[in-house]
Amino acid sequence: MGSTTYNDAAQKELEDELMKAGRSLLNGLPSSIDEILFRVEKAESVLARVWQLPPPSTVDALYPVMKALISDQLLRHADEDVQLALASCFNEITRITAPKFPYNDEEMREIFKLFLVALRPLSSETDSDYLRAVLILEGLATVRSCLIMLDVDCDQTIVEMFQLFFNALRFNPSSDIVNYMQTIMILVIEESDEVSLDLLRPLLASVRMDNKDISPTSWELGKTVFESCGAKLQPCLREAVTTSNLNVVDYAPIVASLCQDTSNGGNVVAEVVETVPSVAAAPSGDGNGAPKLDGVSEAEQEDCTHEEKDENGNGKYAG
Repeated sequence: MGSTTYNDAAQKELEDELMKAGRSLLNGLPSSIDEILFRVEKAESVLARVWQLPPPSTVDALYPVMKALISDQLLRHADEDVQLALASCFNEITRITAPKFPYNDEEMREIFKLFLVALRPLSSETDSDYLRAVLILEGLATVRSCLIMLDVDCDQTIVEMFQLFFNALRFNPSSDIVNYMQTIMILVIEESDEVSLDLLRPLLASVRMDNKDISPTSWELGKTVFESCGAKLQPCLREAVTTSNLNVVDYAPIVASLCQDTSNGGNVVAEVVETVPSVAAAPSGDGNGAPKLDGVSEAEQEDCTHEEKDENGNGKYAG
């Protein structure tokens, strides 16, 4: 990440490098993938040295490289190495421009899809792109850029990100990435207007009792998120119980606790089971009488602020 102190000579040198990196990407891309990758990685290394909220002269020097990186030719490039380097560049740009959005809503949606590609190496610390993935994860958590996803309607991308987190922890239960994932998930849930059933599904899959042995780290993460965001998750969870024959015995105890009807001391789950006799006769599940949540695949079951506008109409998110 960039330094927080200024030096006139170093600043001028940095601005010159930014301009040069921007020109190399704007003046037509070469046919060689290796050469394209070299130019994007050069921009990546220069952007990593730029301070957050830089002075106006640096902002001016930053504009050409920002413009070049968002071009369709780069944004939709088929080579995965180029995509990963590009995602890292956007992660730096998002950090630099925070709390303002660096691009428009549609472009930000494309950038977050690219982040998902860049986060895949989190499942293996030996992956050559693991450090990039961790830095992007860190940015989503510490710069709180994950909240932009809410403002630009990245609902499906958020669901896929949650699923990616839980899947990655099955292979790499590193405490560093768990902490970042937990921060991101809690921020997104707490700042959501409401939690959808689609978003609830990967959380529920993570806290199935059988997953406690299969992936204890993801199980603990899911349990922590339920405990931290209980009030936000409760309405959707209760809806799932009443509409999908959810058997809370199959899940961490926090799930049953959140389903407890505190208004009359009764248990929502017990009431639903008693009023749905068809569950016992024709269970929706594995044939052993344990109902499952509709819409949750077999594999899944095994396994801070909103956008504001400044006076110029630009989007921004508060830190």
